Amino acid sequence: MFDNTLSIIAVLKAKEGKSEDLKSALQALILPTRKEEGCLDYALFQLQETPDVFYMRESWKGQEALDAHVGLPHFQMFVQQMDQLLAEPLQLVRLNTVEPA
Repeated sequence: MFDNTLSIIAVLKAKEGKSEDLKSALQALILPTRKEEGCLDYALFQLQETPDVFYMRESWKGQEALDAHVGLPHFQMFVQQMDQLLAEPLQLVRLNTVEPA
């Protein structure tokens, strides 16, 4: 991995009755995002116990790669849908790698 790897979990909670719409919108991001030069990992998860909550696990070649992703048309299309799909603001949880002692 790269020294400046940026790993995050995006937490997205669907509005009532919008889980399938949110899931479809997130699925549409996966393939084009994985093709981005700065993307190291991009995987979608739906919580079993709370199916209206999704986690997107992401790793980037640094903040610049994430910033570039946010400006691309496929992500901007998702941004335009967020108000109608999300019950609360998108939460980004930044992660630090912990190596064995």
